[in-house]
Amino acid sequence: MALSPLTTTLNPQATQGAFGINAHGPGYIEVNGERFQESLILHPDHGPTPLGRLSAAELSAKEALQVADMKPEILLVGTGSRQVFLRPEQLVPLTERRIGVECMSTAAAARTFNLLVSEGRKVIALLLIEPHAPTP
Repeated sequence: MALSPLTTTLNPQATQGAFGINAHGPGYIEVNGERFQESLILHPDHGPTPLGRLSAAELSAKEALQVADMKPEILLVGTGSRQVFLRPEQLVPLTERRIGVECMSTAAAARTFNLLVSEGRKVIALLLIEPHAPTP
């Protein structure tokens, strides 16, 4: 299978059996060898929770509460091909529980998630598939 020039395959990190991100590209994220073509919440111990097609602008308190209930130290929000900051009202359930939030491109979020998991940190990734991104 030939990879698209926009596909990124990540070097595996030592994740002690946790879920990790293998690759990502326009319209997908690959977790432990399984390809997802929709946005998802990724917990290193419990795996992915698909969210359907969802953009940063569409995030609601529902998704923030899902993450907050998992009790991470930090939430990495991968917002697609470019960094998009969330609105303060989208962050309320997280900031009330003292959960740090970092918004970055999906590429940066994938690399950072794998690194933090390998260090044993309590991290969750919210990885957004851009609604206009073509699916391979």
